[in-house]
Amino acid sequence: MTNNPESLALKHINSGELPTSFLINKILLNQNLSVTDSKLDKLLKVKGIEINLPLYTLEDNILLDELTGKSAYKGFFGVYIFTHINTGQKYVGSSNLLRRRINYYFKLDFPLIGKFLPLLRKEGLKAFKLTIFKLDSNKFSNKDALILEQYYLLNKGFNLNTLKVINAGPSKGDAVYVYDLTCSTLYYHAKSKIELKRVLKIHPETSKKLVDTKIPYLNKFLLLSYLIPTSSISNIYVENLLGIMQKDRKNMYTLGSRRSISVELEIKKGNSFVCNGGYSLNFSSLTSCMVYLRRLGLNIKRDTLTKYIKNEKVFHNFLCKYSKKVLPSNFEKVGLIIDEYKKLKVETDCLLRVNRKNKPVLVKRENFEKEFKNITDTIKFFDDLNIKLDRKTLNLRLKDRKVYKNYSFTYNKSYKDFNKV
Repeated sequence: MTNNPESLALKHINSGELPTSFLINKILLNQNLSVTDSKLDKLLKVKGIEINLPLYTLEDNILLDELTGKSAYKGFFGVYIFTHINTGQKYVGSSNLLRRRINYYFKLDFPLIGKFLPLLRKEGLKAFKLTIFKLDSNKFSNKDALILEQYYLLNKGFNLNTLKVINAGPSKGDAVYVYDLTCSTLYYHAKSKIELKRVLKIHPETSKKLVDTKIPYLNKFLLLSYLIPTSSISNIYVENLLGIMQKDRKNMYTLGSRRSISVELEIKKGNSFVCNGGYSLNFSSLTSCMVYLRRLGLNIKRDTLTKYIKNEKVFHNFLCKYSKKVLPSNFEKVGLIIDEYKKLKVETDCLLRVNRKNKPVLVKRENFEKEFKNITDTIKFFDDLNIKLDRKTLNLRLKDRKVYKNYSFTYNKSYKDFNKV
């Protein structure tokens, strides 16, 4: 058993045993969710109602309304299961608004990711059975739906689900990966800095200062914002990992070096604050470096200086960086690996930003089809036709796919394929 929830879930699935509340709590530890034995027993007694697909009859539509609610904005919460009729393969999900989620699948207009969605698009609703578990709000909370979903995910039959651990909600920040000093072992993956603080007691400000800087945390760990695929997952329990960190923190407090990371200030030639540049000064901490800069008349905030160090940015012909003394002796090779993945991450982010700003729009009507580079070009085209189409209206039509002035609007398939990759 490892402290990685996905690995823990996969190991249990392969064992063929029934999930327990203890196992579910272990898997969901990082998401601050838990369930008691009695609550799990009550959830498993909820009866699932099967609905025929597609919804041909009035009776089927009425039943769907009773189980999910009539509105996509007000309704019931619970769990749903799609079962592939020919193979028996299953997909499970949960939602606070079942009607909105089910409508999403019914439209058959979704990105082709994972295993379930491509199969649903290819074979249609008629190839599946739908079972809905509506949870009584007088007995359960919407978090209980997540617990029930997690229970089913730990069953081998739900092999259309790519991920075996539920997502309790949107991330509250950027992910942080905790590695050893060689980046060969992944100790922990936190979905946010808040989670990292809650589980491993690493303060968000510390994470902000050290993530992607190649500076070891507690002289033993590296904090990165991305996954290195060549790393293996540690088999250390998260509790033991926390114990190691707490012991190191205590030792560093005793030595008085917990918050003191030595830095090097390179004074470049042509510096107007110091005569005869071209040399470097060493400081025992960031604070002592800031005191030196202030004496020269250069006031700079700690967060700003930390950002300059992280981005290796020169300011007023000063270059501040963490001292090589805080790095392990074999760190040069690891640093090159980190730089390579960091560069790849930056290039990918830039490509995504450019693509988001230039989504190709496909406009159709009877006997007409034309592609435009972006929303701006689309609006200009309709201006030339003396048809009023503002940005807000176009965004709405792209979202709801409704016809406007006999025209339909969609993002080009090439953009969807790019996002899928």
